[in-house]
Amino acid sequence: MSDTEQSGQRFSHVYLRREELLQDSPRARRRVAAWIAAIPKDAEDLGTFLVAELGIDVVLNYGVDWSTTLGRFSTADFLDSITLIYRHFTLKRQSPVGMRNPRLNEYFLVTSRRIFSEERLSYRIDDRGGVHFVVDAEFAANRNATITAIEAPRYANVRTEFEKGMSALSNAIPDGKEAVRGVFGAAEGLYRLMFAKAPKLTSADAAKNLGSAIQSLYAADAVAQRAASKMVSSFADWVDACHNYRHEQGTEEPSQPPLDLAIEMVSAGSGFVRWLVLFDKHLSEKTVN
Repeated sequence: MSDTEQSGQRFSHVYLRREELLQDSPRARRRVAAWIAAIPKDAEDLGTFLVAELGIDVVLNYGVDWSTTLGRFSTADFLDSITLIYRHFTLKRQSPVGMRNPRLNEYFLVTSRRIFSEERLSYRIDDRGGVHFVVDAEFAANRNATITAIEAPRYANVRTEFEKGMSALSNAIPDGKEAVRGVFGAAEGLYRLMFAKAPKLTSADAAKNLGSAIQSLYAADAVAQRAASKMVSSFADWVDACHNYRHEQGTEEPSQPPLDLAIEMVSAGSGFVRWLVLFDKHLSEKTVN
């Protein structure tokens, strides 16, 4: 970044900006609370509205203590409050009572988006105040490419499992464990379509069966065979990694993976699912011929 581009930017935003995204942030809560506290007249009935919508008490101290109130909310309730505050200001603007600042809903939307961005929260806010889990463009492209690859009727169950995993990452509180399980379920379902005798997907079985398949898939290209062999080894390692987050009968339920790790595992799995489709088509053609 040039000196011109850095001009006027806060030091922490230029030099201390964290790369990982957060699921929650006390600073973000305090900043939203401070913004609301600065508009006491237009927000005088906001506390009552949130109690009616969320069923959660607000903290009173000569009016609503917004810092303490938002600080005590669960993550889901805090994210819901963003949507409800925007909705409240929008409805109030349209009511006969009116507002001192009729564009307050717009200002709140802009401010909330800026706070979420600066505090590196893993959510985006849509134009109507709805909060959604955010993924980067590469992840979204990877997901969409996989969905396209498994759109054939043969892969209906595979797609169901894959979309279940993607949906788990879209929750207000992303469920990385279920996301990994969903993508693994898609890979396992696809693998068993190819190798019906395999009771489940294991790294050893995958290395054996796919290792044989690459010999015919890339029969005319020795370099591709060597590269593909390494990829099969990577797939086997991914299978073993996923088993850490699968709940086997008689074992303790594993904890949630860190969000960044879950995203990496899901991204890698998406690519492997697309590769398995290629294997499946190749093996199906061999059977027909």
